[in-house]
Amino acid sequence: MSVSYEDPEGPEPVEPNYRRRRLIALGVLLLLALLLIWGIVSVFRAIGGNDEEANSAASASPSASAEPFSDFTERASDEASESSSADPSETASESAEPSESADATESADPAATETSDPAASETAAPSETAEPTAEPTETPATVAACSAADMQVSLTADKGSYAAGENPAMAITYTNTSGNPCDIGGEGQTIDINITSGSAQVFNYAQCNNAAVETSELAAGATDTKVITWDRSLNALGCNTNRNVDPGYYWATATVNGVTSEPARIIVTG
Repeated sequence: MSVSYEDPEGPEPVEPNYRRRRLIALGVLLLLALLLIWGIVSVFRAIGGNDEEANSAASASPSASAEPFSDFTERASDEASESSSADPSETASESAEPSESADATESADPAATETSDPAASETAAPSETAEPTAEPTETPATVAACSAADMQVSLTADKGSYAAGENPAMAITYTNTSGNPCDIGGEGQTIDINITSGSAQVFNYAQCNNAAVETSELAAGATDTKVITWDRSLNALGCNTNRNVDPGYYWATATVNGVTSEPARIIVTG
């Protein structure tokens, strides 16, 4: 006969095992919660990064697209004459479709050319056919011939006396003493030398030489000189006479534009 004994303290309690299991379950749940939170944060970060990239792309796109629109603006300023003559509807369509600005400009060119060419040709025609206006010219003042009222004439021999074989060289000096210019020479005006011996005519330069001179203007207060050499010939009897004068005293005078100088003495000694 078997005898069973009951433990007076009863069976071992199982509460500590349940508590351990609960702690493990709570740890697993906490880990899952952390993983879930980390996943959500990662998703939001990814979405935020995409937004920043989109914002940076959006901020960069205006600067990148500004160049075509600025070109379009410059093209509009260069072709202001054509756009001003174009229809308002065409202008509105061009401004409404900037992406097709090149096509709009090309399509608008014929119309703009057709509308602007007649006006341009009408406005340009007068300038092409107009005759230049002649500017009034001042009539130059007439310069009078030098006369005794405004000129002095003098004659000077290069030597006091002349031996055999020496020809007198005489300097004719004429000065404009007036305050205005005057002309020397010209039609009917000569530069002449006349030589006499007492009352007898000996030599005249203009008689056998072309004493006429071209017209030249002598300024106010100016002086000019012409030298004439006498070959000691006696041409009072004709230009073909080969006779020379004899030794003696002779008097020479110079005449310019009808104004005669004082006599100058010439002594021929041989």
